[in-house]
Amino acid sequence: MATTRQRGTLGETFACARLLEDGYQILERNWRSGKNEIDLIAKKENVIAFIEVKTRSQTGWSSPAQSLTRGQQRRILMAAVAYLRGRGIYNTGAFQPRFDLFEVVTACAGSPEVVRYRHLTSAYNTEGFDVFI
Repeated sequence: MATTRQRGTLGETFACARLLEDGYQILERNWRSGKNEIDLIAKKENVIAFIEVKTRSQTGWSSPAQSLTRGQQRRILMAAVAYLRGRGIYNTGAFQPRFDLFEVVTACAGSPEVVRYRHLTSAYNTEGFDVFI
C-alpha cells in the first residue's frame, strides 16, 4: 500500500505531465514559504497558476476536491503572495494569478493506475481572506 506521500508524489507527477501537454510551463514543484506549500506553480501565457494536487482512490468516500479545506486555501494564498513578492511581480499587472485544483483518481488505494483526472481552473477565489492578491 502506498503512503500518503507516495500517493501525493504520484498525483503531482501525473499532473505535471498533463499540464506540460496542455502548454503550461512548470515553474516550481512543492514550493515552500515557511510552513505553507504550493504543490505546483505553472505558467501559461500571462497566467501564473498556483495548483493544489489532490490524489484519491476511486474507492474513497469523497472526491479529491472535497478535501480542499478553507484553511488550505488560505495557506496556499499566503504562499502565493510570498512567491509573487519574492519575484518582484506582486500587483504589477504582468501576470494574472489563478488558484487551481488538479484532481487525480487512482484505481484503488496504493495503485499507480490513474483512472481519471480533472484540472479545475479558478477552483476557488480569494474573497474573504485577510490576504490581498
